[in-house]
Amino acid sequence: MNLVFLSSSTGWGGLEQNLLRYSNWMREAGNAVTILAVAQSPLYKQAVAFDLPVVAIKRQKRHFPWRAAYCLKKLLKSLDTDFVWMRDPRDLPLAAFAVYNMKCRLIFQQGMQINQPKKYPWHRWRFAQIEQWVTPLAILEKEALKNTPLTARQITRIPLALEPDWFSRSISKNEARNECAVPLDALVVGLFGRLDPLKGQDVLLKALVDATEWHALIVGSNTANVENDWKKKLLDQAKQLGVDHRVHWREQMNSLQNAYAACDVYAMCSQSETFGMVTLEALASGIPVIGTNSGGTPELLQEGACGHLVPPGDAHALAEALNQHKKIPIPSVQSLISFQKKSSVESWLKLLDAPPRRAS
Repeated sequence: MNLVFLSSSTGWGGLEQNLLRYSNWMREAGNAVTILAVAQSPLYKQAVAFDLPVVAIKRQKRHFPWRAAYCLKKLLKSLDTDFVWMRDPRDLPLAAFAVYNMKCRLIFQQGMQINQPKKYPWHRWRFAQIEQWVTPLAILEKEALKNTPLTARQITRIPLALEPDWFSRSISKNEARNECAVPLDALVVGLFGRLDPLKGQDVLLKALVDATEWHALIVGSNTANVENDWKKKLLDQAKQLGVDHRVHWREQMNSLQNAYAACDVYAMCSQSETFGMVTLEALASGIPVIGTNSGGTPELLQEGACGHLVPPGDAHALAEALNQHKKIPIPSVQSLISFQKKSSVESWLKLLDAPPRRAS
């Protein structure tokens, strides 16, 4: 089977990282894989590093990319493409034009919420070109059916997944803490990801005022291409709150597994996450998770059966949860089987082998 993974993004976030992950998994499963990525973008460079076939494309305008679609159609034909796999909504107009009247089928792997209705005639035409819209959560499936012209037969639910090594700790807590330079004898709460007001690092700092036994391990760098220095504001805030001696800052890391191993609890403080990979990583790492009661997080934490939920932005509720962390339920590895690579790959291969189901 010939699979083409398409992204005209120049960033390196969850959409791009998961596209790379799944392209590698599909290659391992015996499929021919080609990645179309913007020349010298992070995705392009990572594909080269993984020795994945990659073709350089230009970043195209979002609306009416006629010429680019014509060129893409020619490329897809030359690759004898069976499926075009994409994640970024920005690429949908380009891909929809390119696959029109072709035998290859379009798959969209959802990574973002759809908060606004998309039911104008041009939306209807674009979404009709989609063979399968793959969503990771039930709440997102309902949202897609409500706000888009997609039909139920176009939608399949397959959760995002992780490599097997996430589900078995290979380093002791003390070793991990030495590596991350956090105190061996403290209670440590982690918060990982880009430094951004929407990610809620400021909420965690405020919670430390009432959670007096806790230290925080915050891993991440300022959001790219944003003028405001959020880290400086956070550093100033920590000092003003008198908690700066209990906050440990680390720049963005290639692998976070040892950072999770250094923590007693993970706090997902974002205002809203579609499908928080950090939440899934923390669950797989076997540590208690506190998440905000918004977006896809309640479903990931099974409404509190696999963690603890607090209102977004509520530092007091977060502090209370930290101070009662031993009461937070931790799911078993077996209960997380749908988030593991083997289960996910099997579901994807079954989907790819199925007869065409695109809406007419």
